[in-house]
Amino acid sequence: MEENRKKLILYNIARRVALVSVICAAILSVLLIVNYIQTETTDPLNSEALNRLMLELRQNPADETLKEQIRALDLLARRAYFLTLWQIRVGGFLLFFFVLTFLISLKYTSSLSARLPDLSAEYAPKTAWENKLRARRYLIFSGIGLFLVAALAGVLSEDVLKDAGTGVAGQPPLTQAFPGIGEIRDNWPNFRGPEGIGIGYHTDVPTDWDGASGRNVLWKIEIPLPGYNSPILWGKKLFLSGAEDHEQVVYCIDADTGTILWEAMLNDIPGSPEELPENTEDTGLAAPTMATDGACVYVLFGTGDVACLDMEGERLWAKNLGVPENHYGHSSSLIVWQDLLLVQYDQNSGGRLIALETKTGVIRYDQPRDTEISWASPILVNTGNRDELMLNASPNVMSHDPATGRELWRADCMSGEVAPSLAYANGIVFAVNEYALLAAIEPGAEPKILWDSMDDLSEVSSPVATDNYVFVATSYGTVSCYDSKTGERYWFEDLPKGFYSSPVLAGENVYLMDMDGTMYIFKAANEYSLVNTCELGEKAVTVPAFMHGRIYIRGFEHLYCIGE
Repeated sequence: MEENRKKLILYNIARRVALVSVICAAILSVLLIVNYIQTETTDPLNSEALNRLMLELRQNPADETLKEQIRALDLLARRAYFLTLWQIRVGGFLLFFFVLTFLISLKYTSSLSARLPDLSAEYAPKTAWENKLRARRYLIFSGIGLFLVAALAGVLSEDVLKDAGTGVAGQPPLTQAFPGIGEIRDNWPNFRGPEGIGIGYHTDVPTDWDGASGRNVLWKIEIPLPGYNSPILWGKKLFLSGAEDHEQVVYCIDADTGTILWEAMLNDIPGSPEELPENTEDTGLAAPTMATDGACVYVLFGTGDVACLDMEGERLWAKNLGVPENHYGHSSSLIVWQDLLLVQYDQNSGGRLIALETKTGVIRYDQPRDTEISWASPILVNTGNRDELMLNASPNVMSHDPATGRELWRADCMSGEVAPSLAYANGIVFAVNEYALLAAIEPGAEPKILWDSMDDLSEVSSPVATDNYVFVATSYGTVSCYDSKTGERYWFEDLPKGFYSSPVLAGENVYLMDMDGTMYIFKAANEYSLVNTCELGEKAVTVPAFMHGRIYIRGFEHLYCIGE
């Protein structure tokens, strides 16, 4: 009798635990389903207040009060975003816990009830028991269905929020705090301009100048330290880096006057090597082009030192990524995606794609790449439904998710020591390297090589593409134009000097500068139509920047501003 009383107590406890668990699970299920409905019906990517402030900031870019309000609102939105993600995860775990507790308690009560005779029970006909059993089954199946729907809603809600936070599927980030594609294209933020593909969106640029006589040269200044990096611009500020021996400097220059606004010395970075890495004379220690997102500027040197400065030259963070194992010297340039600084770090020891948080320098991911050493720089384009970071190296052209570093696709078409970066136009990727081929690639889960050519391949200069044409220049002076859809070579020209600089498309014209500083300006057409040749007056191998109706060119000794 005493044993039956204990079992009855345990039976009642287990029954109450099961009841509480099923009630809690039901409440959580409803909350998760409601949360999913809210994430689907309410667009988390757009904040009306923040969008209004961003619009006001574009009209008043110097308004510091607006900037502070945007930062504060952005911070609140981010906190809410991560809090919601945490709530969904915790809710999912709790739902699983309560369902599991309910099932265990239910099993325990059923095992005990089989041993406890109910002497007070009255006789009930068979049909009554069948009805009770059927009702219990309906209740159990309904409960299981509710829990499954809630679990699915939780997973889908988290996916929606993650997409909102990372810009997946081509959508803007959660709070619109990052520069949009329109603002990026209105500036010149990295190597080869917006997206890194050699397309200039400022088309009212000059076609006639002479560096020796000063014709149409608005200003010309000497850069104290050497470097083969190209100029970048945001607004009225132009940035370059220079390095020699153990001196590493970033220069900020007024784009209107050529005045050096500030210099930032970066000679005391933690982890920087005491002994400088080997590099060739035509690479040096300041070959990578800088990058900017309009809030900060980012620089990488051949020592592996990387740093972030604000627009006034104050150092925000700096670190060393490891001394490059590179027999020519490191030259891959930087590019920014939302809150990540992306670095293609393909060395003799193997390839890496490194993402650093722009605000802190903390490594978000360090993705190994099964590639050989490369000197190419990344491009960052939207393929219609998502942003893709595309890299050229041997043996593969590869695309990565910029948010996570995850590989999206690869095309096996490269070989040798790869230096040219990729081109992109009309949904097609163009890759080239000497002793390999020029390949047109249709990106996707299973990328296709649409056509290839082995005529006059570039070893340094990157191609540029339009919807109809692809232009390729070689280090021995040949310039070729191909049909971008079929690969037919329309024309080629043998010019006196070779090209390390890459062609840039501005309007209907292609600008291509040889190693002597001669700029060839020709029409983007299926026949060679020379618009003009312009002399800089000194050697140059960098890529010009096009902005403000002007062209900014870095020569071996000077920085030039060309304008009419």
